[in-house]
Amino acid sequence: MWPCEYEEVVCDDHNACTDDHCCPYSGCVYTDISYTCTSPDACHEAHCDEYEGCVLTDISDKCYDDDKCYIYACDLDVGCTYISVLCNDNDACTDDSCDSDMGCVYTPIEDTNDNHCVTFHCDHDIGVYFTDVDCNDYDACTYDYCDYNEGCINTEIDCDDYNECTHDSCDHESGCEYSKVDCNDNDACTEDSCCPSTGCHNDEISCDDHNACTIDTCYPDSGCAHTPVECEDYDACTTERCCPMNGCIYTPVECCDLNECTDDYCDRIVGCQYDYVLCDDEDACTQDYCDPHSGCHYETSDCLCDDSNECTVDSCHPLYGCINIEIECDDHDETTVDYCDAAAGCLHVVQAQGY
Repeated sequence: MWPCEYEEVVCDDHNACTDDHCCPYSGCVYTDISYTCTSPDACHEAHCDEYEGCVLTDISDKCYDDDKCYIYACDLDVGCTYISVLCNDNDACTDDSCDSDMGCVYTPIEDTNDNHCVTFHCDHDIGVYFTDVDCNDYDACTYDYCDYNEGCINTEIDCDDYNECTHDSCDHESGCEYSKVDCNDNDACTEDSCCPSTGCHNDEISCDDHNACTIDTCYPDSGCAHTPVECEDYDACTTERCCPMNGCIYTPVECCDLNECTDDYCDRIVGCQYDYVLCDDEDACTQDYCDPHSGCHYETSDCLCDDSNECTVDSCHPLYGCINIEIECDDHDETTVDYCDAAAGCLHVVQAQGY
C-alpha cells in the first residue's frame, strides 16, 4: 500500500485588502485589513483597492477658491489654510483695500476737507497732513483770524481800554499803546490817584498813624511827620513805655527778687531795695536758717544736744538751750563697783570676795 500524501492548500482570494491565512481546523480565513490603510498627512485621502492595495489620493485642490483676497494652500499637518492677502503698496497717500474679484486696489486719497483755514498735503511716507493758513497781514493794528467757511479775515482792532487813566493809540508795528496819565499835583499832603472811570483824584491825606505815641503833622514839601511823645515821669518805681493804642503807660517796677530771705520794696528815688529777713524764733532748741526758695526754717534736731556721752541725759530748754545731766549708776548692790563709761554707759563690776 502506498503511504499518504498531503498537499498544502494555498489561501489566496486575490484581494489586496485582506489578510489570507489557513487555520488547521477551519481552513482558509480572509481578514479585512482595509482599516490599516491611512493617509500619512492632511493633504491626501487613503482608501484600499482590492487590486492595488492602499492608494493615496491628493485632495489639496479642494483648498482653492476664487476669492483673490486670500492665499490658499494645503498644510501637511493641518490641511487647508487661508491667509489674507496683505495689500500694502507702502504709499501713505493711497487707501489700500482688497476686492474679491480684482485683488489689491490702491485708491489715491483725496482732499475732502471743507475747512478754509487749513491746506491739504500728502506725503508718500507719512500720509495726509494739514497746515494752517497764514492770515497774518503784518499789521499790528488789525485782528487777524481765519473763518472755517470764509478763510482769512483781518479786522481793525479797537485800542480803547475804557480807562480814563491812559492815553490810547495804535502803532502799525507794535500795536496798541497806552501811556499813563500824570495826576501828580506836587503836594506831599495829597494822595494822587487815577480812577479808570473818572480820571485824576487829588485827595488830602490823613497823617494819623493811629499811634498814640506820636504827634502827627503834614508838610506840603515833605509830607507826614510823626514826632515821638515823651513819657518820662522821673519815678524810679515805674517803667515808662508808650502803647500805640493808649499812649503813655507807667507800670510799677516789680522788685520781687524771688528770694524768700529778703523783704523787697521800692524807693521812688533809688528804686528797688532788698532787706535781709531775720529768721529768729527765740527758741534755743531750734536751728534757725533761711532758704531763698522757701523762706525761714526752724528745725528741731534729735542730735542737737547730744554730747555723745552715755553718762548724761541730754535735753533742751527753749530759754536756756542744751542741758546735759550726769546720770546715777548706783545699783545699791554692795558686791559691785558702779561707774559710768562715756561710751558704754553704767557698768556694774562684781568685787572679788576674800576667804
